[in-house]
Amino acid sequence: MSKTYAFVGNLNRNALPDKGKGISVFEFNDKTGDLTLVSEYLAIDNPGYIAIDQQRKRLYAAVEIPAWNEGMAIAFDIDPETGALSYINMQPTLGNTTCHLGFDQTGETIFASNYTVSDLGARPGNAVAAFAIRADGGLEPAFAAAIHEGKNAILPTDKRQHGHCAVVSPDNRTVFVCDLGLDRILAYKVPGKGGRLELAATPFTQLPEGAGPRHLTFHPNGTIAYVINELNSTVSVLHYNAANSELILGQTLPSIPADFEDTNTCAEIAVSSDGRFLYGSNRGHNSIVSYAIAEDGGISLIGWTPSQGLGPRNFVIDPSGKFMLVANQKGGGIAVFKRDVETGALEDTGKRVDLPTPMRIVFGKFE
Repeated sequence: MSKTYAFVGNLNRNALPDKGKGISVFEFNDKTGDLTLVSEYLAIDNPGYIAIDQQRKRLYAAVEIPAWNEGMAIAFDIDPETGALSYINMQPTLGNTTCHLGFDQTGETIFASNYTVSDLGARPGNAVAAFAIRADGGLEPAFAAAIHEGKNAILPTDKRQHGHCAVVSPDNRTVFVCDLGLDRILAYKVPGKGGRLELAATPFTQLPEGAGPRHLTFHPNGTIAYVINELNSTVSVLHYNAANSELILGQTLPSIPADFEDTNTCAEIAVSSDGRFLYGSNRGHNSIVSYAIAEDGGISLIGWTPSQGLGPRNFVIDPSGKFMLVANQKGGGIAVFKRDVETGALEDTGKRVDLPTPMRIVFGKFE
């Protein structure tokens, strides 16, 4: 009998009056949308981002604590019978405020993105670092890294780097790194174990100044990608030219209504598994924006669904495709929505998980 678990990373920075705790593990009922707490891993500080290798039954967490001089990436085993996590090891990420982890297509390399520069003396902070994954799931020390600002930058720039995600193309040729500070999506050749991060044939895609590209996702067809721009509240369509490792900027639509005048920053983006719908989260407008995806990858606005909380940093569609869980970082906990697989529409179920600072949710389904 299969079991589906939802793993939740919780913010617990010391400055917060109300703090979450470590990583929470819930068993998920894909018939009702109910979540039942089955396990907690508390011996971790501020797992701001988590990523799962379901096939190998492993979870990886990025520690996001700006006061620390360097971020950490931590590896865990998952017990498929209970969902419990067992610590394997950790490695420094060669940068600070580590905010994203992304696998290559083989699952043998993982990339960490660092939002801020470390003060490491002679060794500057890196926007992105690459780690080989050992046979037991543990992380080897970073074998490659790249700096996006200063005299050692891989490309000239006078802006402040803010690496926010690293996503490997479906053909496993290129790793695209969204740098929110540079308004660029940098492109690197996927390095072999022990190799270097070298710029691809097309070294970057330039977004409009002040866009702030945050998270990137590919369409299941492998030829279209979408980026959500945190600072100007837009979503852009990108056409992938594999021959040149190029992302060609196409259509851009707003993520918030034209008459919304308060402050908003975008966060997460995801495509439904059937490739028909695109979703993004708005922090300020506190909503999930929905788009229909045309056959050519273009998008058209469907509308907005209130996130039922404040600051929806992350959301995830469950493996059945019939539910969406939204992590409201600044209040409201996790809200559970029914998702119509034919129309893409979201409907609040009224179900809530009372976590004070949920940051990231990932699903694992085990037979």
